Amino acid sequence: MYGEFPFYLHLDQVEKLAEPYGLNAMIVCQLQSLIDDTSTELDEIFSEFGQTIAHAVSYLSCAVYEDRHHRMVKQNETLSTLEGFEESERLALVVKTCDQYVDAKASRVFFPERFAKYQSDYATFRDAVYRPGLCEKVWLDLDRLMEIGTFLGRTEHH
Repeated sequence: MYGEFPFYLHLDQVEKLAEPYGLNAMIVCQLQSLIDDTSTELDEIFSEFGQTIAHAVSYLSCAVYEDRHHRMVKQNETLSTLEGFEESERLALVVKTCDQYVDAKASRVFFPERFAKYQSDYATFRDAVYRPGLCEKVWLDLDRLMEIGTFLGRTEHH
């Protein structure tokens, strides 16, 4: 579940955002949580989807850590080492950016405390994942959401 909604709705939103980045990006969107959240093994993804997709999914997986904070720290460490020139690295960086945007946008509406956490962790996330020229439109939207997200929907009283 994703809050009170089936998790596939979240994956579908991430996939829709990643559509301009190609079919492989869309596939990785759907597979990104499989290793962490199911009994699926990486070799199964490799045999079904090939090396590029499997490597991209592996960069997005942090199953060894139970709590969200340690997963995020480990994932940021992993993603910060990727240059984005290799296709699997590019896919992982694009999908994580799309995933972060969808998560942050949903949390702003449904989970304000979680959104505040996304905002406080944003500089670290951006340092780890942003690569110039890679999904700039999503980054622009994510930057804007992080900057003004807490003000959206508020009314001024004079």
